[in-house]
Amino acid sequence: MKTFKQWLKDTYDHNDLQAIAEHGCQSGIAGGMIYYHETCALYDKHAEELHDMLYEHEQNFGDMPQYVIENLGCINGFKNAVVWFCAEVLAQDMTNFDNETEDDYDAFGVNTKNSFNSKPLEA
Repeated sequence: MKTFKQWLKDTYDHNDLQAIAEHGCQSGIAGGMIYYHETCALYDKHAEELHDMLYEHEQNFGDMPQYVIENLGCINGFKNAVVWFCAEVLAQDMTNFDNETEDDYDAFGVNTKNSFNSKPLEA
């Protein structure tokens, strides 16, 4: 099965990924991740990978992203928020190639030293 990261790479070009990284999925740039039926299908297909990323974020920063927490009472809103969060983190990683080494990546292929994070993550 294709990973969520691979799906992003196959679906969006570099300019789209850069726009997702800079403006977020809520900007509407992420065709294929706009409507709940799209994001819920992606969530259902990649839930384990997405939750692993969410768990890693929580371990490193002490909490889940606020917009994910705000959607805990609505299953479709929660699935949408998780997909958007992970897409934005991965897009930021995939468009941030300056001064990278193989040691900068965690087990999920996410750059742990990218500009999205306020501090380098512990791998």
